[in-house]
Amino acid sequence: MTAKDITDAHVVLQLFPGYQDSDLALFQQFANTDVKPEPGFIVDFMGSRMRTAWLWKEAQAFDGQRLGIPVPEDFHAETIEWIGLLKAVASAGDQYVAMELGAGFGPWTVAGAVAARRLGIKDIRLCAVEGDSRHFQWLRQNLVDNGFDPQQQTLFEAAVGVRAGQTQWPVDESTSCDFGRRPVPNGVDYRGREFQNTRTVEVIPILDLIVAQPRWDLVHIDVQGDEVNLCRSCLDELSNRVRRMIVGTHSRKIDGDLIDLMFAAGWLLEHEKPTRFYFVPGAPSLEAMTAGDGTQVWLNPRFFRPGDPLTSFSQRISSSVRNLNVKPREVIHLPLNVKNTGTQPWFTGVRIAPVNVSYRWLDSSGGELPIEGHRAQLTRNPVQPGQEDQLLLPVEAPPDPGSYTLAVSMVQESVAWFYARGAEPLRLPVIVTD
Repeated sequence: MTAKDITDAHVVLQLFPGYQDSDLALFQQFANTDVKPEPGFIVDFMGSRMRTAWLWKEAQAFDGQRLGIPVPEDFHAETIEWIGLLKAVASAGDQYVAMELGAGFGPWTVAGAVAARRLGIKDIRLCAVEGDSRHFQWLRQNLVDNGFDPQQQTLFEAAVGVRAGQTQWPVDESTSCDFGRRPVPNGVDYRGREFQNTRTVEVIPILDLIVAQPRWDLVHIDVQGDEVNLCRSCLDELSNRVRRMIVGTHSRKIDGDLIDLMFAAGWLLEHEKPTRFYFVPGAPSLEAMTAGDGTQVWLNPRFFRPGDPLTSFSQRISSSVRNLNVKPREVIHLPLNVKNTGTQPWFTGVRIAPVNVSYRWLDSSGGELPIEGHRAQLTRNPVQPGQEDQLLLPVEAPPDPGSYTLAVSMVQESVAWFYARGAEPLRLPVIVTD
């Protein structure tokens, strides 16, 4: 192991982003450079606006600013939560249907709707559930501020649970910016705080919410500790109706229990970052030790069909050939091993948007030649995430002598080259001589 290897390993250990570089190209689909900053609001990279007065002191420092791409984070979320949201929107088609449980003022409800509008989606159906009365009013106002009519959406001032009923919600006017609340049936929350004032709120079963739509593009759950119980109570319907799920986690136990539950149900973990915590002897709960919430982004493979546009453009391509010496326009057959390192299957040989292997030529200065490479179909169909395939790619040399680079990449026809979405192609030096 070299010094560089040790340094690279140290960086990986110290900074675990939870995504691949190829995921970051997704942000460019949604970036809106025309939006302007506005006093009293924080404006994100898409143009979604949120009122600064609703936010905690540290976040209020961004008042009147337009934020850039949230890498590695913005003031309220890390990159993978944004990537999960944008993947859900990008794969939604001509209708976007989403639900946010534990919505607060609805940052993900509104951001998803703004992202869908950016793609020209007109049929936008939103559901949000929030138990805090003040936050619920902010949720409604947030929709209005971003051009959506709350009367046209499904909003519940309630708690979400496994069974219908009623519970007590904490009331404390001095902490209106506390978005870490959950029901307190006995007047004491999971952090050990006692509340003298509570109010009765309705509990809506999550199953009732899930079955209200035949398909959900996204369900976002962040309810301060009950995520696993909620998912377990309606797991079959989640698998039947939900394409993608983002879950905020609040202890290492929840991290592991949720992975165990969803893995056994056949879901694919696209992105995750574990809960950060400090061990505190005698803490009232595991959640009380949490210093930073975790995030898990889950994909339901049952909803991915041949022809659907990919949102995961991750590949690993290798060859036993290290360089080439060829004549102008000579055709050789390059042996390749390709691996699907993404989270969605590759379908080949289908009528709409098949995934093939192809190549581009780069000149000695790195410029791309206007030559469309030959295609090769995969020999196994589909190539599932984690699977590999071996094939021969017919490669035709450029017509003029010189030094070139052959860049081999997967391509989803009529959608995108994988390398154009951030994936690393296989690069081989090539000499063309008469």
